[in-house]
Amino acid sequence: MKLQKISLLASLAAAVVLVGMSSNASAGLDITNWQLNLNSLSTQPGYGGVAGLVNSGISNLAFNGESYVTNTAITGQPGMYKSTDVGVFNVLQYNNGNVLKLGGGQLTAYFQGTDITNVNTGSYTFQAGTFSVYYNPTAVYGTTFANNYGATIGTKIASFKIYPTQNPNTSGGFINPDGTPTSNGTVTLTGQAPTTLTPGNIFLDSNGSSFNQNILLSFVTANASLDTSANPNTPSSPSQYAIDQNLVTGLGVAAGTYNGQYGLNYFIQNGGQFKLQYAPEPMTVALFGAGLLAIGWSLRRRSNV
Repeated sequence: MKLQKISLLASLAAAVVLVGMSSNASAGLDITNWQLNLNSLSTQPGYGGVAGLVNSGISNLAFNGESYVTNTAITGQPGMYKSTDVGVFNVLQYNNGNVLKLGGGQLTAYFQGTDITNVNTGSYTFQAGTFSVYYNPTAVYGTTFANNYGATIGTKIASFKIYPTQNPNTSGGFINPDGTPTSNGTVTLTGQAPTTLTPGNIFLDSNGSSFNQNILLSFVTANASLDTSANPNTPSSPSQYAIDQNLVTGLGVAAGTYNGQYGLNYFIQNGGQFKLQYAPEPMTVALFGAGLLAIGWSLRRRSNV
């Protein structure tokens, strides 16, 4: 039986929706026409290119990227797996094709998280995770292995952590008996408030004012797929892989652990959108879709599951 799991930042047609419990905001309320205030960074040394630069009228930010998932069977517990997910993303557009004004720099994101999958109960729970967004005044993403393929260089403008509730209903999700994601299934993450914004006015509402409550980036992918450039031409010749070696190293992958090597490790290509949503405390992120944020599912297999 094959165990398939989409990597935490690589789901097919998955959408993250924030669910909040507060009287001053609607649960899962998307924020539209907000502003990316890069001008707020302009006083930092080397950031003069963003002076006066504000991107307005944003409802979503479009990204492309890659993630890598490593799965390890838990000794003595058949059907149980520990998973580590790492993803890097580059953001260049907003609102379905409009080019972001980045002042010659880059807007990138990085995710790293862990979960435990139990195919016996058809569920998995996230144990930990951090999702961060960066701005750098120079575009280097994809040109180096350093700083996670150039994704974690510059100023970390936003970050949130996942809270491990150990409950698939509040920080995890459900799978079919064979390990595939349930159709139109729901995945939930409980975040640890508050979301960190640096500076605090990097995101502005439609009136140009700072948000007066917690907000969180939501995440949706629409075209995740197994990166076949990481498939070996021959199992014993990893040097024949076509995948960018800077990407491999930047995601923390050792040589010889590519698709098909050791059975459970895979690279996933993905693209989609970020959105802003209100996230009152306690923050939760719910995912809806045919697959699993780019929290999602990465192909992984084990014939004796």
